[in-house]
Amino acid sequence: MNCRIRPGFLVFCLTLTTCLPALAWADWTQPTPDQLKMTSDPAAPDAPAVYLFREEIVDDHEHFHRVYAQLKILTEKGKEEFSDIQIPYEAGVANIREVAGRTIEPDGTVVPFTGKPYSKELMRAGGERIMAKVFSMPNVQVGSILEYRWELQYDDNWFYPPDWIIPQDVFVHKAHYHFIPADAYKMQYMMVKDALGKESPANQLLYYQNLPQGEKVREGLDGYDLVVEDIQPISDEDWSPPLASFAYRVVFYYSPQFSGADFWKTEGKIWSKEVDRFADPSDKIRAAVAQIVAPGDTDDQKLEKIYAAVMTVENTRFTREHTAEENRAEGVQVKTAADIWAQKRGTDDEITRLFIAMARAAGMKADAMIVTERNRSLLNTGYLYWGQLEDEIAIVNVGGKEIYFDPGQRYCEYGKLHWMHTLVLGIRQSDKGLEIGLTPAATYQDNQVLRIAELTMAPDGSVKGIVRVSMNGVEALRWRQDALTNDEQTAKQDFEAYLQKLVPSGVQVKMDHFIGLTDPASALMAVVNVSGNMGTRTGKRVFLPAAFFQANAKPLFSSETRKSPVDLHYPYLARDQVTVTLAPGLTVDSVPSQAEVPLPQRADFKVAYVSHGDHYVEARLVALGVSNFKVEEYPGLRKFFESVGAQDQQQIVLKFDPAAAMASGTGNGQ
Repeated sequence: MNCRIRPGFLVFCLTLTTCLPALAWADWTQPTPDQLKMTSDPAAPDAPAVYLFREEIVDDHEHFHRVYAQLKILTEKGKEEFSDIQIPYEAGVANIREVAGRTIEPDGTVVPFTGKPYSKELMRAGGERIMAKVFSMPNVQVGSILEYRWELQYDDNWFYPPDWIIPQDVFVHKAHYHFIPADAYKMQYMMVKDALGKESPANQLLYYQNLPQGEKVREGLDGYDLVVEDIQPISDEDWSPPLASFAYRVVFYYSPQFSGADFWKTEGKIWSKEVDRFADPSDKIRAAVAQIVAPGDTDDQKLEKIYAAVMTVENTRFTREHTAEENRAEGVQVKTAADIWAQKRGTDDEITRLFIAMARAAGMKADAMIVTERNRSLLNTGYLYWGQLEDEIAIVNVGGKEIYFDPGQRYCEYGKLHWMHTLVLGIRQSDKGLEIGLTPAATYQDNQVLRIAELTMAPDGSVKGIVRVSMNGVEALRWRQDALTNDEQTAKQDFEAYLQKLVPSGVQVKMDHFIGLTDPASALMAVVNVSGNMGTRTGKRVFLPAAFFQANAKPLFSSETRKSPVDLHYPYLARDQVTVTLAPGLTVDSVPSQAEVPLPQRADFKVAYVSHGDHYVEARLVALGVSNFKVEEYPGLRKFFESVGAQDQQQIVLKFDPAAAMASGTGNGQ
């Protein structure tokens, strides 16, 4: 959120990374004897470390953040993770000063930090450069208590209201937060940028809070204060939704708005007006559409042709965004959708608006919607900050039905959304004006993968053959965008590495080529050559993994318990068909029984193995109907994938007949 003081003073409201805590300046805190001798923590069993105390003081009046932490190391993992302290800051805006620390050994011996922090660059983008001061605590061992503090000082004309994400990566026994905002005199001159970068007076401080039951921020003449105790850590479980969107949190920000209804209505109108201006179906756009569609086309046919044409425009999200200087040198201007079509280049949102303009020019009702990216965050309407919304998508009414499109995602298929834009809240245009809407979920039919392996096996268990992987939906988009962002050769190498992790050890895959890599209207196919050895021979028996494409699969959910919901990203249908033709001398002795594992109204798994003379066939299907699961649904979900994994670990047993092999000239009988 960008602000400034007029005239000429900048105010930048930035979320400070809260992976490190903070404290009002004070003397070091002497740990208790129990804390010194602590070897584990009943409040956090198996924790690598725990915060005994942490505190953050933010003062927008005096322009500083102060951080203090007292951390107990409980395991070797904790020693590895917490011995180095990293303090992020924006170069040219803030600086780190007064870094201090000490390590307290279990016997009470104090080892002070006497070194100097060093600087390293974390990120550089545009004119922004994020740096970090890094220092290592001395003589850290299991049982040590680490105590450190630092101050981030920023210029008198800059302001950083805090974003306190209360849970940390380990258990917190007690934490204290305090914020002193800018005084009323400065606040009345603050300017806040809206959705288009236009400035309005920030006449007040607002905050959003989501806290444990019974806890709340205290407001007083000395500022805002919060004390919390016994805070469980942020879950690091696999397949979790963006947990910061759900975590206990307090966000302060300067704002010109007084209520959520006022904010989203006002900001939404500004955004919508700009979309309509940019996506105006001008004469140039109408002329372009007339060249794309035919007079007798249905609306659906028109829209498919328009979508295909828009997909040919260079999308700088996946290539390179050109600077203003480069555009001026090339005579390029970006004011309307017609400009994007003329130069055949634009950002993801500009291309979406071009699609909307063309759909409108073709006589269809087309609206814009702006959403979050579900892999990173979810919209919090209680937090009045337009910057939560990231990407624009399109909604077109075709034959009385609204269809959602994602033209800003290069190579996204017609009538589909990138999975990160499904099932998310956003602001959309509609006949009723601006509304908060929810994007539709994908279905398993939208995302299908068919893997076909045709292999031949020699008497010694070695195989050769070919694999064809046909994809549509998310997986096809993944590899198409990989080739777009990098190049086709890199995408081939990446796909080869991905497939290599799935097939049996001893089998080598070599990517040959893609089919349909640049055509989202067709399925994407990868053609891969296979060689190597997939069997284990013992005497006259050869043992093979029953599931060729799951031979090295790891358990999806190994933990018996779960703290956070499960987000598997998207529903899908995955089918495998593996045919292995056996050399003379090899016959099928036994195959696993066919099996079905249902997860009612959620998922299904079926597998069958059939042998016919000199070959056998594995046919496997997994259908995931929904991708999001509540914590209470986790036991059933885990049991489903556990049963599937157990079935995939079955073996096929072959018999080896040396005489038959010798008679055919394919074996030596040993």
